[in-house]
Amino acid sequence: MIEPSAAAQLRRIARRRAARDRRRQRSQSIGPGRDSGISRLTWVALAASMLPGLAALVALLFTWMSVGQTNKDLQIAEQGQITTRFNAAITNLGSESLDVRLGGIYALQRIMQDSSRDQRTVVSVLSAFVRQHAPVPVSGFKPAEEYRPPTDVVAVVSVLGNRSADREVTEDGKPLYRADLSSVDLRGLEREVGLTESGMPRRSNFRFAFLTGADLRGAGLENFDLSGASLDNANMSGVRLPNAVLRHAFLGGADLTNARLGAADMTGADLGGANLHNAHLNRAEETNEISEASSSANLTRVSLIGANLSNADLRGVLLVDADLTDADLAGADLRGADLSHADLSNADLTGARMSGAKLSGAILEGARGVPPHSRGGTP
Repeated sequence: MIEPSAAAQLRRIARRRAARDRRRQRSQSIGPGRDSGISRLTWVALAASMLPGLAALVALLFTWMSVGQTNKDLQIAEQGQITTRFNAAITNLGSESLDVRLGGIYALQRIMQDSSRDQRTVVSVLSAFVRQHAPVPVSGFKPAEEYRPPTDVVAVVSVLGNRSADREVTEDGKPLYRADLSSVDLRGLEREVGLTESGMPRRSNFRFAFLTGADLRGAGLENFDLSGASLDNANMSGVRLPNAVLRHAFLGGADLTNARLGAADMTGADLGGANLHNAHLNRAEETNEISEASSSANLTRVSLIGANLSNADLRGVLLVDADLTDADLAGADLRGADLSHADLSNADLTGARMSGAKLSGAILEGARGVPPHSRGGTP
């Protein structure tokens, strides 16, 4: 038989277990609801915290759209402003006042600097201005006389020469457009040559320009870049081209009598039928000695078929691989010139001074007046 005290203790233990079971059941029955409430509160709090970020994102999107529209409006306004400036400059070009015309010329220069897309149009307008105000007469070149181009024409030449060259060629170096200065009268042209940041003379950009039939007698074209330019039948008598670049230029039939071409780069140029009588292609014009320091023209691979080079100063000139077929070199000074692999077929070298000239691999078939000791160069 169980004692009363032991029975009482068992009842207390049973009641405590029953109480724990009830609490556990109650906790399990209400737990999910409480967790669900907590979860909802968490999501609400999270959403509330995201609202400022969403508002900022919307504001940023709106700002981006506004800036894009503003930039578009600004571009339209700028183009409208350039159009207004362009029309005003064109009007000024037609003025009877020199000062007003000069203002129009330099206004077009500024437009060309500000807007690359308008450079082609500006070049076309300025080229037409020169053709209109300084044309070679239909009857032909005027008699030789002291002459200087008008001030506004010189200003246009300066503006054209200072334009950016990078905007006018494709990636492979082909011209997108050309300045057309055909048959213009620029006799005696003189213009200041600016300096680069390094202090070197700045080249005037006339690459690929059309100067066919132009009158350039006595013009100073120092440091001009005439690469690929068309100068066929141009009158360039007495022109000064030291340090000029005429790579692959076309000078067929051009008159270069008494021209000064010291240190000019004429690599690959075509001078077929050109007249270079008494031309000087060496800076050391006043001396009879050729030194390594003297600067001679580079006529490597140049075409001089049938060209008149009689009495020309070609001392130390590079004529490697040059085509001098049927060329007249009578009386020319070729001392120290490099004619390696040049084609001198049927050329006239009567009276030419050729001491120190290099003729290794040169073709001398049918050439006249070649010193006997030079015949060894013929293959």
